Amino acid sequence: MRETKEIQLDELNTLADRIARVREMAVEIERLPDGTYAPLGSHLAPVEWFSLAAVTKSTSNAHAFQLMVQTRNTIAASALIRMQIEAAMRLFGLTLVDDVEEAGALLMKGEKYSALRMRDGRTRLVDRILHEELSKLYAWVSETYEDTSAFVHLDRVNINSKITYLEKGGFFNLAGIDTARPDEAYYHLVDTFFISLRRTRDLLRDFLMTRPQPEHRQAELEKLRESRYRALESSDPRPGGNSVGEDDS
Repeated sequence: MRETKEIQLDELNTLADRIARVREMAVEIERLPDGTYAPLGSHLAPVEWFSLAAVTKSTSNAHAFQLMVQTRNTIAASALIRMQIEAAMRLFGLTLVDDVEEAGALLMKGEKYSALRMRDGRTRLVDRILHEELSKLYAWVSETYEDTSAFVHLDRVNINSKITYLEKGGFFNLAGIDTARPDEAYYHLVDTFFISLRRTRDLLRDFLMTRPQPEHRQAELEKLRESRYRALESSDPRPGGNSVGEDDS
């Protein structure tokens, strides 16, 4: 299922089920390149290596997010949502540039992402532009990005999220975990991470469809192997290109 302006999400009964859904989506993302970046031995373009960075970022975030929710580390879990949105934003940004191959080469050389420009040649791909452009497809992106950014930075939300209001006043939890918080309090958080992960899956799948497919890569790989074999033959100075160990007498 692919959400656009409206989020489409099946309702699940438990927190464990929601975490399992996140885990399954992470596995799907991990396996997506297998159907494109094949066969074994194929050469990848720099922009394709960059797309693999989006894969590993997503699977790493998903693993950490699961642990943060299970240990009731609310602040760190919320920050991971923002990290996942940013990973998707930067993958999406490759659709906004004039030359995706050049963009990938620059990024893999260590150039900052904000150095890339949109097709107009002027607008830099800073985070604000990325989430605003992506929000044209996924209406919830900008608001969620801004909300979760507060957990990345030292912001008052780090105070508000730790206050529990009791009958005799407020209690401020200085610990890094919220052991008393029930499962239900994490439903929205886990669902938000899931749709961010699913959106990354969709963008990655779109990107992979624009790349050379396995049949083309197999043909290119065979050409490369053949050219290397011919080069080795032509570099053998002996008549007939005898191999080492043959009797030339």
